[in-house]
Amino acid sequence: MHPTERSSMDDVIVIGAGPIGAAAAHHASRRGMQVRIIGPNEAPRATHQVWSSHYDQGRLAHRSARNVELARWAWESMERYRDIEQRSGIDFFHPCGTLSLSATLEHFSYTRIRPDLEAALGFRYTDYAIGSMTTQFPMLAADLPYAGVYDGPPSGIINPRRMVAAHLVLAVQHGTQLERDIVTTVVPTATEVTVRTAAGQTYRAHRAIIAAGAYSGLSGLLPSPIAHTIKSETVTLAEVSAAQAQALRDMPSMMIDCQSDIISDAYLTPPVKYPDGKWYLKLGSNSVYDAFFETPVALRQWVSTGDASATHAAQIGLIQSLFRGIDWLSFQSVPCVITRTPSGVPQITKVHAQVATMVGCNGSLAKSSDAIGRVLVETLLA
Repeated sequence: MHPTERSSMDDVIVIGAGPIGAAAAHHASRRGMQVRIIGPNEAPRATHQVWSSHYDQGRLAHRSARNVELARWAWESMERYRDIEQRSGIDFFHPCGTLSLSATLEHFSYTRIRPDLEAALGFRYTDYAIGSMTTQFPMLAADLPYAGVYDGPPSGIINPRRMVAAHLVLAVQHGTQLERDIVTTVVPTATEVTVRTAAGQTYRAHRAIIAAGAYSGLSGLLPSPIAHTIKSETVTLAEVSAAQAQALRDMPSMMIDCQSDIISDAYLTPPVKYPDGKWYLKLGSNSVYDAFFETPVALRQWVSTGDASATHAAQIGLIQSLFRGIDWLSFQSVPCVITRTPSGVPQITKVHAQVATMVGCNGSLAKSSDAIGRVLVETLLA
């Protein structure tokens, strides 16, 4: 036996300790399985060997989706947030509602199936004509050229870092072993899976789940390929004072069909306190300057030093146009990464008899990670 190889056999090894992996480990351990989850601690941006998009403080959580199944996953997860918070002792959810803004609301894919979503999930959107939103949302500029569709609480925002921590706490409470390491090799056979790590450790299990986001495909962890692309996304953090953050506490999260030649399909969170102790609104969007990555080196270079000045300037302009009476303290640009599938929906599948994976959050599934973790475990055992 190799000196670092473990003699014990786990039931399941989960590769990736982000939103999907942490939720999958939680669900598998609740079934009484012997689970080991492997993923690195968060590292300084300049030294990232892998990139995890949950290293962030704010993501949208809402019921709008391109099909009813995705909406059900979001709703199932959102209904469990409070229970997960209470059992873990870690809060991560702020139900402030979500407001979609567009000159023509048909722009949003969910509006085409809006009656189906309302019927399936038992709620109703609220419509706002152009110029009619400031009574409900007084922080918004009165001259916005947008109509609105409001998905009220429990839609809102989640803190991905804290949500992952909550799932890991509960998984460990159910017996999961957490290893802070980077998986480099996954070798499945007809009866087991062998996993090797950057620290020289070797682990064995009857089955494995690969939920390592962009790292899954670029680093060759998948036993068979799944069609997907990995693209850059630029995020702008707009700093406000603590007093201003408190005043904006009840603003909704937003999805914005922005009228720009540079950026599109933007989203915005209310102010969230970041690890540096400052309060930021976070805006992300697609951009004509987005790049696509095919190697780990290119991805790490973007994450560490990516230049998105033109996109950043357009995002600042959009943020400033949305509000009135805000004293912005600073703006900073942060690189992010989105994994997309051709269909625009996640691919949850077996890539080997003993290995299941999820590829393609498509920039919108952190909110649904609890349900996706459950589905991943069920797929693995099927």
